[in-house]
Amino acid sequence: MRRNGGSDVPDPAASDPAAPHPAASGDAASQVTVDVDQRPRRRVSIGGWVRIVLGVGGLVAIALIIDGIGFDRIVETMRPAMRWVPVICVLEVGRFVSETAGAYFAFGSRAKEIPLLTLFRANLIGQSIANLAPAPRLVNETIKITLLAPYVGVPAATSVGATIQAATLLSVGLFSFPCAIAIFSLSGASVWFWAVVIHGIVLVATGLAIRGMTRAKGPGRWLAKRFPRLAPGTAEFAAHAEEVGLWATLPTVSLLGNRLFQAIQIGVAAFAVGIDTDIVRGMAAQGVNLVANAVGVIVPAGLGTTDGAFTLAAEMLKTDTAKAASLALLMRCTQLVWLFIGSGVLFFGPKRSGLPRARVSSR
Repeated sequence: MRRNGGSDVPDPAASDPAAPHPAASGDAASQVTVDVDQRPRRRVSIGGWVRIVLGVGGLVAIALIIDGIGFDRIVETMRPAMRWVPVICVLEVGRFVSETAGAYFAFGSRAKEIPLLTLFRANLIGQSIANLAPAPRLVNETIKITLLAPYVGVPAATSVGATIQAATLLSVGLFSFPCAIAIFSLSGASVWFWAVVIHGIVLVATGLAIRGMTRAKGPGRWLAKRFPRLAPGTAEFAAHAEEVGLWATLPTVSLLGNRLFQAIQIGVAAFAVGIDTDIVRGMAAQGVNLVANAVGVIVPAGLGTTDGAFTLAAEMLKTDTAKAASLALLMRCTQLVWLFIGSGVLFFGPKRSGLPRARVSSR
C-alpha cells in the first residue's frame, strides 16, 4: 500500500505476486539480450558445403578447359556467335509453353482452377531459375508447387509435381533414343552411342517406377494411419494421381516438345559457333547435352560437366574443341539471360497468398 495525496492506493506490484518488480525489469531485459546473443548460429549443412565445393570445382574445370584450348580462340569463336543469343532466348519460350502444357494436362480436372497466364508464369520462373541450380527439376517443381498451391491446394500441387518429374524422365529417356540413332550414324557404336542408349533406358524405367509409386495406395494408407492429420492430404494426392495414366501420356508428349525446342536451340548454337550443322548433328549434340545434364545433376548449373562433355564429344560432332566448348558457353549465356528475366518476373510480378483449399487444424 502506498499513499497518494492523503489516500491509500493499492500498489499493483504488491497486489499481484505475478507482476514483475520494477527493479527486476532491467535484469530481465539484459537476460533476454544475453539469451538472444547466445542463440546458436545457423550453419551450412553438409549438403550445402558439397554443392559449394562442386560449384567451385566446376568453375575450375571450365577455366582449365578454356586455358587448354586457348582463351583467344574461345573469344574469337564466341564474339560473332553472341548475336544469336536473342534467337536462342526466343526459342526458350517454346520450352516454357511445352512445360505449361505438360502441367496443364497433369493437373487434370483441377487445371481450370488456375489461370493460364499464372500457370505459364510459374513454369517460366521455375525453369529459368532452376536451370542454374543443382537438381534443377527438383528446384523447378518446388518453385511451381509454392506458386500454384494457393489455387489448388498443396496435395494437388505436390501430386502434379511428382507427375511432371516422372513425365520429364520419360520424355528425356524417350527422346534419347533418336539422339542415339543420330550418334550411331556419325560414329557407329561408340562410347557416346551406348551412353545415350543406357541413359534413355534408365530414365524411362525410373519414370515408370515413380508413376507406379505415386499411383499405389499402400504408402498413402500407411502415412494416413501413422499421421492421421495427413489423411485428407494423402487421399487427395492419391485421387489426383489416378487421373493420369501410368505413362502420363499427355504430360509426357508435351514435355517431348520441350526437348525438341532444346534440340533446335543447340542446333542454332552449333551453327552460331561455326559447326557444320544439320538435323543429325543437332540431335547428336542434344544426346550429348542430355547425358551431360544427367551426370552433372547435383552440380550447380552443371558447371564443368556440360562444357567437358561437349569438348570430349568434339570428334564425334566432326568439329574442333574450341567450337564444341563455345557451344556450351553460348547456351550458358542464354540461361543467364533467362535467370535475370525469371527473377524479375518472380519479385516484381503479381503475388497471391493463402491456401484456400488447404485445411488447417487448430488442434
